[in-house]
Amino acid sequence: MNKLPAGPTIRFAYSFAFGQLGTIIGLIWAPMVVIAVLRFLPYGLGDTALSPDQNLAAFNAAQLRIVVFGLASLFFYACVCVSVTQQALGLRKGTAIFHFAVGRTELRLWSGFMLLTLILGALLVGVVLATDGVVMLLARSGNAALAQGAMGWMLFAGACAVMFVLVRLSFLLVPISVAEGTMGFERGWRLTSGNFWRISGILFVVTLPVVIVTVGGIIGLIGEDLAKLAAVAPKLTQEVLQNRMQVILGHHMPMMIGIDLIAAPFLLGLTLGASAFAYKTLAAASPPPLKAKS
Repeated sequence: MNKLPAGPTIRFAYSFAFGQLGTIIGLIWAPMVVIAVLRFLPYGLGDTALSPDQNLAAFNAAQLRIVVFGLASLFFYACVCVSVTQQALGLRKGTAIFHFAVGRTELRLWSGFMLLTLILGALLVGVVLATDGVVMLLARSGNAALAQGAMGWMLFAGACAVMFVLVRLSFLLVPISVAEGTMGFERGWRLTSGNFWRISGILFVVTLPVVIVTVGGIIGLIGEDLAKLAAVAPKLTQEVLQNRMQVILGHHMPMMIGIDLIAAPFLLGLTLGASAFAYKTLAAASPPPLKAKS
């Protein structure tokens, strides 16, 4: 079990993100613009405003479009992650003004992202089912207070378990896919053994400044509208409240997407730079097994 050095990892992440900011922007701007358009389409097409009570067929079609847009966005995000990670690992040299590539690595990483989503979704469903089962058993015993307490603790434990699995499976997924040509879940799980808290701390430090600025910008953008909505929320039904929230988001969505686009090169450079350095450090002490010749 190898220990990941937190300090050098954080230093490399910041050095890479800010030292090669121009190159990162050149690598990601085209796919990120496509992702921005795909994010806006559900609002532009009115899909988010549809209700199953009004028109079930139209609602189902809208939900299908949202899923398709989400999968397409995930694909372009995989393309961005591959190019930036290649730069961070030193597998790609030089600057970039425009870059867009589709190959086995991008498709493999896209598949990995989808599989990771399914794994986490299955874990969440398992947590909810287990919690419901335990709460029902305790409720039948007539102890409502114990049932409520058990529900809170089980949901908390389940959330911790999901977060543990997410960090262990996702942190090295991109560099392993890029450098070793495999999806890398098992390899990433082995390499990150004993490093959960270090990885969590590294991610916290490298993402905190960008998250603060981004969230601050979004709050400044929609904060006044949300405050007005909160003032009248007790008088509204759940459906009306959701509709008004969608109106607020739809009105400000172009600006919110713009804020995310500005933050993207910093956030991607920091997170992918950290994971690339961590991979090189941990993999150096535990090289991948040689494939048997056929």
